[in-house]
Amino acid sequence: MASHSRFTDEIWCTPAPGTSKIPVRTVDELRDQIFVGKQHEEFKPCLFTAEEMNSKELYDKYPPSFRDKNKQFIFKYINEIKRYSPSADRSLLVTRWRPFMPDVLPDSLSINSTKITFQPNVFNYSTCGDDRTVEWYLNFANHDLFAYYSGPLLAQDELQVLECIELAALREYFVQTINTVGSSTVGSDKNTRKTVPTPILISNTQRVIRMDTNKVYGNAFAKASERQLVQACEYLDKAQTVNLIAVEAPSHGHGVYTRDQIDYILVTCYVGFKAAQILAHKTHDLNILNKTIPSREASKKFRTIIHTGWWGCGAYGNNRQMMILTQILAAYWTEIDELIFHTQSNDYQRDIDAARTIAESMLKEKNIDHVIDQILKLNLQWDRSNDT
Repeated sequence: MASHSRFTDEIWCTPAPGTSKIPVRTVDELRDQIFVGKQHEEFKPCLFTAEEMNSKELYDKYPPSFRDKNKQFIFKYINEIKRYSPSADRSLLVTRWRPFMPDVLPDSLSINSTKITFQPNVFNYSTCGDDRTVEWYLNFANHDLFAYYSGPLLAQDELQVLECIELAALREYFVQTINTVGSSTVGSDKNTRKTVPTPILISNTQRVIRMDTNKVYGNAFAKASERQLVQACEYLDKAQTVNLIAVEAPSHGHGVYTRDQIDYILVTCYVGFKAAQILAHKTHDLNILNKTIPSREASKKFRTIIHTGWWGCGAYGNNRQMMILTQILAAYWTEIDELIFHTQSNDYQRDIDAARTIAESMLKEKNIDHVIDQILKLNLQWDRSNDT
């Protein structure tokens, strides 16, 4: 295992939690703003908790605390040279969701129900330009959200925190404050004692820098020179609005996937994707700087686009075909409008084609257990961790 792996890094000690230094709106105030109309009424019990806070107050009262010297160098560039500060009229919404799945899968699904797109690139956080569309990006989370943001590793999770710098302040808020959300993307089923996913969604953060990670990704970041950091880091004149779905994949399995592992992946994806769809109205309001949509517009449906990639396929060692297949199925089952896979390159076309064909063949099946039976028969096996 590499010395800078997320699994071996020391978690730095943090102050004991105290009362919040900033005003926070909680779930009782937010529930009716999240569940607009009756479209998603049945999912109200699935929202575990929610908090909304002012971004500038969060950033000022819970400043990021980077310990790695290279991250300190970039933070100084953002904070002192570029003088970044979140706008005073912007808010951040954080929601955490209970695990849930439908008893029966939707009727009338077809390959045209949800658009599935593959792009040989990485997240660039650009928008489609449609003001009725809300776009989301996966955060390849640790079970303790953003726990390693300040250390030397620069994997996907740490990269998002560095580029969306206020997420570091959110982490400080999590660990310094008694709050209702917490930082755990997993929980424990009180009946079975099994680990279950509790996805955390973050609406309306900002990406303020763009990192070219060709030479500084993963463990290479800690060894990069200041010259390399300057070449890799670009400050964005106009910050990009970003909405995140933070979910942890299972990790370090061996041999053929088990039924429990497949079920866990499907539930994780389903909850994360469905929560994004449910949050569309509230998130859209936040993304346009808290301007309220007129009541006559409230019932109109927003389009939901989710951007994903090789979730769980790096350090965690998951099988690429498995992770494509399960995400495609969850996209169809939740009936989001589009799922965009950013595959970095064209190197895995065979896995993509196989997973897509299998997923499309399962769309007529209405019983999730039967779907899992079919996936089990594929005998898909775990890959090795790449130790990033």
